[in-house]
Amino acid sequence: MKKIIFFILLINSINSQNLSELTEQNLFRGGNVFLIDKMNSYDLDIDGTPYLNPDFDKGQIIFENGNSYSGEIRIDLVAQNFQIRGKDGKITPIEINDKVKIQINGDQYKLHAINTTEFGEIGILRECIELDNISLYYFPRKKLQKPIEAGISAPTSGYGKTDNPEWKDDGFYFFEINDKYLEVPTKYKKLLELKIFDEEKLKAFRKKYKLDLRKEGKLIELVKYFNEN
Repeated sequence: MKKIIFFILLINSINSQNLSELTEQNLFRGGNVFLIDKMNSYDLDIDGTPYLNPDFDKGQIIFENGNSYSGEIRIDLVAQNFQIRGKDGKITPIEINDKVKIQINGDQYKLHAINTTEFGEIGILRECIELDNISLYYFPRKKLQKPIEAGISAPTSGYGKTDNPEWKDDGFYFFEINDKYLEVPTKYKKLLELKIFDEEKLKAFRKKYKLDLRKEGKLIELVKYFNEN
């Protein structure tokens, strides 16, 4: 009996540990979080940041069984993985599978099998709204914008770079319908061409609610409407 009580106390102790205090064995033991051997390094001369937020935010790794681990987390949007920072300042890059959610500043992120030719097979998406028939996700991304070459202004000047390269936001939204991920267009005509909504209902919705495909709040209204209609 004493051994059983000791075992229960030990499990509870492990489950309540702070992320920075976890050992590799109990964090990665479940097979849902994977340690990456090498962290990406980026050119410091590039303006902007390849991360969702260059600073580490307080977050949680949430497992399907209800267990969760708290710690400092940030998202590498270029590498499409997460990084955790321990109390000792050590930064550890990790990957997750689709059984795990990452919560940062109230937003939930999860790995999705988007299976697209243009954007790859998997991606870290932020949950906007999940409903039975249609869901909306945001795909945060970064692209490297190269500097513009300046023309020859004088015989001796040659070519010169007008700016540094820069990490620019390149995110967009996905509709998820029947396990298929469709990029949300920013123009109404392109939305019609997708043929995923009844055209007359879509026209009526657009007129009544002043649909703006660039605003998340309006997209959530659209998803709620067509989930029920």
